[in-house]
Amino acid sequence: MSRVIVATGKLAKRPYRMAKIERNIYSIEELSYSLVQSAQFLDTGIMDPELVRWIDTELGLPKLADKLKGYLGKERALSEFVSCILDYCGYVTENRKLQTRQIVASGQGMEPYERRCRHAAATASAGHSYAAIAEYEEILKDLPEPERELRADIEKNLGLIYADLFRFRQAADHFKESFSISGQAKTYLNYLAAVRMSLSDEEYLSFITEHPESYNASLELEKRIRQANTLYDTSEEKEKIMRLRRYESEGQETNYEILLHQTMQKMKDDYRLSKAPQI
Repeated sequence: MSRVIVATGKLAKRPYRMAKIERNIYSIEELSYSLVQSAQFLDTGIMDPELVRWIDTELGLPKLADKLKGYLGKERALSEFVSCILDYCGYVTENRKLQTRQIVASGQGMEPYERRCRHAAATASAGHSYAAIAEYEEILKDLPEPERELRADIEKNLGLIYADLFRFRQAADHFKESFSISGQAKTYLNYLAAVRMSLSDEEYLSFITEHPESYNASLELEKRIRQANTLYDTSEEKEKIMRLRRYESEGQETNYEILLHQTMQKMKDDYRLSKAPQI
């Protein structure tokens, strides 16, 4: 005879969306399972009044809902909130409940990954772009699959690094992956900018034609490009470049070499300053 599982409450007609892991939940057992599986990266966002209402009305568990209401708005009640659900349901073993409570209470489930990300970011800021790329890629391999927020951030950061290296096709791939997870408009604009930089004008126009959903974002991108060009046209950098071209065309080799050296030195100094640790 197969093992019989007795469900608590009823199946919901309207699921609860557990945003942290992008999963629709239909029962208290499924909620318990999801809490255990995602314990590493649970935060106070799970203490959602809508979840409590859903447990009450959709699952028909008003007693559990009443208990959970007492934890809402309390900053240090996350582990108790989760434990209350697991205890009431009785779906997981005592050992798994204890492990889950310890992970949630420590608040350190994601800390190792976040610490590694901070190190990778510092590596990139120090100018070691390829080392930072390798670090981020290793973190992505190790990151728990349901974790979406940190994964989106890593993909975005990889896109920024590749863009700094003028490897725009790779940058576009990472921005696109980040956008597919986060849905952030800014990330999509980064993706579109990387696509634009990796294609000729004709190819980019064809891309926009083939992707009509990109039209509004492309208008915003062109607006920002025009603004950047306007700033450049009035900048000291453009004035120096024009002088360099004039010195070169007129055969003023000494002036050309002096200005070129000064320009290169300023670029080096600015770069070192941008990579210096912030105190």
